[in-house]
Amino acid sequence: MRYKKVISLFSAALFSALTLVGCGTPRISDTVIEGTDPDVTRIVAPGADQTPSDTNAVTSGNAGTTGTTAGTTAAVTTAADTTASGNASVQPSDGVIHFIAAGDNIIHENVYTDARNRAKDGQDYDFIDMYTDIADFVKSADLAFVNQETPLGGDELGISGYPNFNGPQAAGKALVDLGFDIVNIATNHMLDKKEAGLKGHIDFWNSQPVTLLGGYYDKDDYENIRVVEKNGIKIAFLTYTYGLNGMTLPASSKIYIPLIDSAEITRMIGKAKNLADMVFVVMHWGTDGSTVVTDEQKSLAKTISEAGADAIIGMHSHTLQPVEWHANPDGSRTLVIYSLGNLISTQYENYTMVGGIMSFDVVKDSSGCRIENPVMNPVVTHYNKERLGLQVYLLKDYTKELAAAHGTVNYGKDKTFSLDYIDKLVKKAVSDEFLPDFMK
Repeated sequence: MRYKKVISLFSAALFSALTLVGCGTPRISDTVIEGTDPDVTRIVAPGADQTPSDTNAVTSGNAGTTGTTAGTTAAVTTAADTTASGNASVQPSDGVIHFIAAGDNIIHENVYTDARNRAKDGQDYDFIDMYTDIADFVKSADLAFVNQETPLGGDELGISGYPNFNGPQAAGKALVDLGFDIVNIATNHMLDKKEAGLKGHIDFWNSQPVTLLGGYYDKDDYENIRVVEKNGIKIAFLTYTYGLNGMTLPASSKIYIPLIDSAEITRMIGKAKNLADMVFVVMHWGTDGSTVVTDEQKSLAKTISEAGADAIIGMHSHTLQPVEWHANPDGSRTLVIYSLGNLISTQYENYTMVGGIMSFDVVKDSSGCRIENPVMNPVVTHYNKERLGLQVYLLKDYTKELAAAHGTVNYGKDKTFSLDYIDKLVKKAVSDEFLPDFMK
């Protein structure tokens, strides 16, 4: 996929109500489901401190560097670009974007160990093989979003898994090769390797042909809202996380981390609505290991929806959570995806092995812009009894034989794992309206 890319950054305030922890073996709450059931332009804010390792990466303050990548073309602009051009109003034109969003890509120790075991032809790691079954599905999208849950800060910081993650950057390159072109890194693990790790994480993604969300060098970078244009439609993206597992940046750091603050989110949505046809807000929220939406999530979803967001894309719980339409007082409605669950991980519990890739169409015509055909496409992360041999499957391709051989039955509290278990779990979390046809 081709697209133009811009970088911007932001300030945020702390969402103090949530004090949750990360992505190892999740804490099980009382509410979890039981087992029964090719041109790329990168624009950098003036003075941005950027030291990516890729030879095609832009340097600080370079607003015109170009490179090439395979695929279709999408343009990425910023708030500053749109304001300068005077193009703040959106002009109707027929167009459709097929959009997909995948959940938490967690590079546990067993994930990168498995990738190292698969390496060949001089490779250090081979991650791409783990995603073979979903490759065509991802490539079929016009825009594909993924949440990179854990940092990819650079080998020099040491490769590590839970609880302080730092995965090989080959894991990120595999996502790019798959076709993901919008990557979020605003998670509670951003500071697992402190400021150096986050800086390396940001530098890496800014060396890749993707639109990066949540990695902001300074406040000016944050204020330059990422707006992706595709097929005549502009989508603005905002992203926020509930916290950082108790870690903080040094007082001298210019890096801004987008922490949840309802007033700030409302302000930025108002700003984004003047720049784009649609506004998508990415939220790292909720309770780790729970399938139940918290009151805080519901309250925030209401605030974000009524502020003008068209879609909310949620993650963090490592479980599937409900999808719903929120009806707003002005007659509009917002698609709320509370949690997509995991894309890949080697967590223990059976319910963390089932996630989803949300797909929908963004349609623009003379009547305006809207979301159509929302579908939660369940995915299963498969591993063997050694928690190796990883493969991400679309549920429609997953077999009863694979389910019977899943290694989660050797580790989790609940030893149940079968197609029937998966079916019940998905249907308990996701209403029939949003299920694929084969599950209805």
